[in-house]
Amino acid sequence: MASYIGGNKPRVTAALMLLATITMMGHMLVEVEARDLSAGSYSEEAMKARHHMWMVEHGRTYNDEAEKAHRYQVFKANAAFVDRSNAAAGKKYRLAINKFADLTNDEFLAMYTGFKPVPAGAKKMPGFKYENFTLLEDQQAVDWRQKGAVTDVKNQGQCGCCWAFSAVAAVEGIHQISTGELVSLSEQQVLDCSRNGNNGCSGGFIDNAFQYIISNNGLTTEDAYPYTSAQGMCQSVQPTVTISGYEDVPSNDEDALATAVANQPVSVAVDAHNFQFYNGGVMTGDSCGTDLNHAVTAIGYDTAEDGTPYWLLKNQWGQNWGEGGYMRLERGTGACGVAKRASYPVA
Repeated sequence: MASYIGGNKPRVTAALMLLATITMMGHMLVEVEARDLSAGSYSEEAMKARHHMWMVEHGRTYNDEAEKAHRYQVFKANAAFVDRSNAAAGKKYRLAINKFADLTNDEFLAMYTGFKPVPAGAKKMPGFKYENFTLLEDQQAVDWRQKGAVTDVKNQGQCGCCWAFSAVAAVEGIHQISTGELVSLSEQQVLDCSRNGNNGCSGGFIDNAFQYIISNNGLTTEDAYPYTSAQGMCQSVQPTVTISGYEDVPSNDEDALATAVANQPVSVAVDAHNFQFYNGGVMTGDSCGTDLNHAVTAIGYDTAEDGTPYWLLKNQWGQNWGEGGYMRLERGTGACGVAKRASYPVA
């Protein structure tokens, strides 16, 4: 066997050289293709292949060829948008083709947000308990996850009840801070039962959720009243966690918001028009307006390596969105209206 190989050494060497050349050319083609694709220059065949791979990755199927063709066009437009954004210089954040890639922006917002504009004359609780609070040296950066006051990222699904998730996350936080016990609480109970001014999966207000929890003498656990992604009949359950009240943060005052967040997670409303494909980095104010349409929870703040201050926001679109379900949003510029409508529960 050894003499056979040795006798064909020139042939083996030539074969190996050919294989190396093919491999190198393959890498070059991949690199060229990646450069072309990042600039948004996909061929129609490559884009269709990209859509097919995305469908496989996310288990997406369509009813018929007509629906598939329509969703492909939406996917194609979204992919071009993501590629252009990522190719632009100077961006502090990046986008990615994710599970929402075959939805138009209007469809996405209708399904996955749900904060409604606050009606004129809406009830506003007096007082701001942190008005004279001064941030301590160890509060120049805050992350309530590290202090055990934040439950795992949840998923509201295709139900516009972000207002319920935001309020419940804030209640989970203040309960842990007050008692040392982190309990996952029931968004479904708030969704089903908080009907005074709230419209279930069609949207609602954070403060109305707090008011329901107060009026109901508390809220039960996630396990006792699990989430179903749809509004149902209000069930009678034994409350587990209570709050005594809630307060609003002075509007458009990020310093006031920081003092509140330094002491507990805070419910905030934001303009989420450009959040659909957020994948990481610090989302900046030039990417969004201030038309509030989504509710999240501010669970901290810090400064990025490049010196950009940011808010740390807990979202509820699952852990495969953003930075493990979280977003960093530019702080100090009023980005996305983050300080326009913020409130927190009082233990």
